[in-house]
Amino acid sequence: MTTRLDNQVRLELYREFVRTAEPPSTETIAGLLDASPGDVRAAMERLAEGKAIVLQPESREILMANPLCGVPTPFRVRIQDRTYFGSCVWDALGIIAMLKNDAAVDSSCACCGEAMAIRVSGGQPSQTQGIIHFAIPAKQWWQNIVFT
Repeated sequence: MTTRLDNQVRLELYREFVRTAEPPSTETIAGLLDASPGDVRAAMERLAEGKAIVLQPESREILMANPLCGVPTPFRVRIQDRTYFGSCVWDALGIIAMLKNDAAVDSSCACCGEAMAIRVSGGQPSQTQGIIHFAIPAKQWWQNIVFT
């Protein structure tokens, strides 16, 4: 069951992640909400259980708050003076849609390693060579969301 604190934690998590381009720590969120770190940790665990976020397996800090990823990946999104990472090209494009801004996705071909870029201006992607391929059907992504 989602609590009011869960919703506050999720909202503050996204606000801070977007503002800094890095995932906020449990302590940071607790300070921003004037809540105890234990209560925020419990809220984050519930959010992870509900597949709203993904936590690092050991530290239990934020790994993903989709479409944002807390660690560098091959899907770098540049928006204004910030750099974000998506776990996949779908998430990279989702970051651009979420932030409603012109941007560029820097990546590479999974087959040959050739650098590839997708530019988005006015909500429209530029023409780019290549295809976007999803190796796993979307309905199976949460079977192993980190691998997907």
